[in-house]
Amino acid sequence: MAKNTTGAIISAAITLVLFVGIPYMLPQYLPENILQSVVDSGFDLDGFLTQIMMIGAVTAALTLVKGFVDEASVIFLLVSIAQNVSTIAFTVILLGAGNIASLGITEMNIELEGLTSVIVMDLRVFIYFTLLTVALKVIKSYLEWNEARIESAPPGRIAA
Repeated sequence: MAKNTTGAIISAAITLVLFVGIPYMLPQYLPENILQSVVDSGFDLDGFLTQIMMIGAVTAALTLVKGFVDEASVIFLLVSIAQNVSTIAFTVILLGAGNIASLGITEMNIELEGLTSVIVMDLRVFIYFTLLTVALKVIKSYLEWNEARIESAPPGRIAA
């Protein structure tokens, strides 16, 4: 097995444990009073964790595929771009507290002893920074792919 395939397998396994295994087991280890507080606030913990697990599984699969394809292939470029897009999806889900449609504006209602508090957090600036970072990473991925494609061309040929 080549060096990058072994690294891809290890990285995919770590991603699965962190973003699928831990969220799957988390509700079992949270104290009952915290779970009740989360339910009372209107936060959909199960939906949030399911979305995190889905993004984690997709990211692990993309990492695995990327480790087994040649750096000069178009599949490598597409997988790199898809990984970057999954970063955007993860950030939006995380900052939107499980509501991907909110795009970083999170609203929670907390009710204690007949008093209701509404907490609204506008975290869109972090979404914008993530979009900028991902755009730069996509450009970097394209440039690295193009360089690998040119280097893999036979001697005396210029890659088109």
